[in-house]
Order: sequence, then C-alpha cells, then structure tokens
Amino acid sequence: MDGKKALYYAAIAIAVFIGVSIVVSVVSALLSLAWAIVSGIISLAVLAGLVYVAYKVGSWLLSDDDAGGDALDSLGSSPPTSADAGTSRQDRLRQQYVEGQISEAEFERRIAEELETEEVDDIDRELERER
Repeated sequence: MDGKKALYYAAIAIAVFIGVSIVVSVVSALLSLAWAIVSGIISLAVLAGLVYVAYKVGSWLLSDDDAGGDALDSLGSSPPTSADAGTSRQDRLRQQYVEGQISEAEFERRIAEELETEEVDDIDRELERER
C-alpha cells in the first residue's frame, strides 16, 4: 500500500503544481495586458502633448509678427489689439511707399487716416473702460 499512497500523493502534487502554474500564468497574462493598456494610454498622452507643443511652436513661428518687438513676448499673450493692428498697417504703408507702390501724397493721406482711426479707437477704449 505504501507504493500506492506515494503514487497518489505524487499525482496530487503534480495536479497542484499544474493548477498553480495555470493560475500564475493567467494572473501574469492579466497583469501584462493591464500594463500594455496603461503604457499605451501614457504613450498616447505623451504623443498628444508633443503634437500640441509642435502645433503651438509652428503657429508661433509662422505667425505674421511683422510689427517688430520681441517675438518671445507674443507667446501666450492676448490677441493683438487695435493699436498693434494700426502699427502693422502703418508699417505696410511705409513699405509700400518705400517700394514705390504708392506716391508720397497717397502715403501721407493714408497715414493721416490711420492716425485718425487710432485716435477714435483710443477714445472708444477709454469709454469702454469707464463703463
């Protein structure tokens, strides 16, 4: 009988070993799957962040900031005000005059109109602040 008991215990030990191996394999596979999902989400988040930064840098580099000034000041700042737009229009008028596209009289007339428009814009801004 001792031989049969030993064989019986050996069979039980092998069954337990196989059962434990299966449980460990399933748990390992589940943890591996969970880690793959988490790392995929993290990778997508990092990629989205890089795309966002590339977009912001690209839009900053490709913006029409011909009004002069430090280009770094425009990062994260508010949209250009009418005073900035007026300065830019004045710069364009000067460029057209220098390149001979408009006459001196036309340049002076347009600059005078631009300065009048700026004064009206300044008055409108003051009235808006008082409200």
